[in-house]
Amino acid sequence: MDIEAFRITTPTTSQIIILIVVVFVIGLGLFIMARRSTTRGEKGKTTGAGWHNFYQIAKNRGLSKAETDILKRLVLMCKLSKPVLIFTSINILDSCVQRTVRKLSLQEVKGESKDDTINMYYRLRNKIARTKSAGGITTTRAIPVGARIRVMMPNYGNFKVTVNQNEEKYLGISIPVLPPGKVMPWDKKKVKCSYWKEDDAAYVFMTKVEDVIVNDEIQTICLKHADKITRIQKRLYPRKSVRLPVFFSRVRVIEEGGKKKAIVDRKDTHWGTVIDISVGGLSVETAIPVSKNNYIRVEFELREDYKLIAFGKVKRIEQNSARKTWLMHIQFTKIDKKHKNEIFALLYNYQTI
Repeated sequence: MDIEAFRITTPTTSQIIILIVVVFVIGLGLFIMARRSTTRGEKGKTTGAGWHNFYQIAKNRGLSKAETDILKRLVLMCKLSKPVLIFTSINILDSCVQRTVRKLSLQEVKGESKDDTINMYYRLRNKIARTKSAGGITTTRAIPVGARIRVMMPNYGNFKVTVNQNEEKYLGISIPVLPPGKVMPWDKKKVKCSYWKEDDAAYVFMTKVEDVIVNDEIQTICLKHADKITRIQKRLYPRKSVRLPVFFSRVRVIEEGGKKKAIVDRKDTHWGTVIDISVGGLSVETAIPVSKNNYIRVEFELREDYKLIAFGKVKRIEQNSARKTWLMHIQFTKIDKKHKNEIFALLYNYQTI
């Protein structure tokens, strides 16, 4: 059997060029893949598509370019695997903001610059939470157990109560605590109620008392369900219920040299209780109210060893005949950003330094 010999020939110039091109292309491809892998690792394993969705959501939420850039830095600092998590999870948003705020608080920076920066993060957090898509409510059947609502009864005042039942036929609320010797005739009475849905708006509805249940297991007032609810307000800032002693003084505005000047009237000073607070204002329960549209100075301890002083205007007054008190709704007109930041921390349950 004949065996044909193989002859090894020298490669031509064109073959060498083709080989070099192939090796270059393969090497370039491997280099690009390695760079993309490194970039994903350095930026929290995010992808182009992830950032595209991030920018789209930011635009839909009404964030400015500056706010979007700040939020992007927050995502990168916290090394989130998916940028959109900052919008879709309130817990992740709170975690990122609180970590950043605490880091800023520990820095040796004094003056307005630090307070301004912290306040910027708080306002951005508030804006994202407010614009988070949340459906409104159209019936009292959608009010969750544990929610706080305000019940207003003509000639008796208003009371804050807790929803303790939401049954098919009625909405159950806790019986308010009245002063000794006071009795409230709830049976079959018509009442006006208001409910604040977190990160949404305030809702008002009219209903009537169907029954009052008092036994060893539960004490509840049964309200007839309402399918007609009015959405009346979308607050700029959330509001939190508190019980804080407060001193307030009336502020008199006088003209001096053609300019208006505010004078705190120390003789017209009284005490009350802050029952709720927000970055925009607070509500004070007192037996001696300041008239509507007057200015006042408030002073109280927001937390232990932290005194807050601010100025505000009385926007609305409500009388509680059963308790013989008045409720003043006050809008802040002058308050330091440092105080605002402390209120933000209280609203969001953040730990402060």
